[in-house]
Amino acid sequence: MPVRVRAKPPGEFIRDHLVEVGGVDYPQSIHRAYKAYLKSQGIKNGTCRDTMSTYLWRARQMGLIVFDHADVPAYWDGIPDGVEVPENYIPEPRPLAPSPRHYYRITDSADPRWVRLEASYRESIGIEVPPPFPRVPIRPAPPPEGEPPKKVRKPKVIKPPVAKPPAPPKVPKPKKPTLQERLAPFEEGMAVIADKLEDIERAPTLEKTDEFDEELIILGEAVVSAAEKARGAERSALGGISSRIRATFDHRNLLRSSVERTLASRTAAERERAGAALRAAIRVVGEDLVPVEEEGGE
Repeated sequence: MPVRVRAKPPGEFIRDHLVEVGGVDYPQSIHRAYKAYLKSQGIKNGTCRDTMSTYLWRARQMGLIVFDHADVPAYWDGIPDGVEVPENYIPEPRPLAPSPRHYYRITDSADPRWVRLEASYRESIGIEVPPPFPRVPIRPAPPPEGEPPKKVRKPKVIKPPVAKPPAPPKVPKPKKPTLQERLAPFEEGMAVIADKLEDIERAPTLEKTDEFDEELIILGEAVVSAAEKARGAERSALGGISSRIRATFDHRNLLRSSVERTLASRTAAERERAGAALRAAIRVVGEDLVPVEEEGGE
């Protein structure tokens, strides 16, 4: 049996690891533990940090884990011991700036969606997913207790000579993914974040604004990590996505202040003015999330 059939998928391992360590841990610790687990199963090339971040992001989207607290950093913005983490701290909204270590807490270890985390996330956003294949048992069931069965010698069977089958045709190597295919996951992430703006416009709340900021952080970290490994045109394209994310962060205060003004409105006139300002802020932030090609087409 291949070793990858015996190994746990990332979602199932994240659940078991959080239960084992007491329910709370940070992403880098989970990633190191999964690499050590795969190595113990005989798998040399484990899951990369970007893949683990994606699985944790999906778990947060489905509510399987929630942000618990932030650790006290050794330095923040280049200042040693320059600040204490406040009690109501939210994740740092700038992906390139030093930030505290974020801890996440598991909400329900008995949730069956952990086992097929990726498929469960796709189902949650309306994508059809085929049913899972039945798992092959790692070891056969032990025989019942009692006397061991007697060995019976099998009669020798003389096999007739069989002609060798023709050599199978050579299968061409799969083509490498194109630049657009490699960038597609990041653009899909930008589109998901852009949909959050519509939710904020329909029902503005500070909680939705905080969730919008946190998803930008996660996507920004993934883009920066991928750009460090990329070369040539792919690196330039990832740099453009990173620039769009940074531009979005530059306008996040405008979005937050518009939401706060809308929530503070009391009269119909105030609500109308605040709603217009909020729509304008959402339009400004949304333009940063749209790719350059779509902006030119418009």
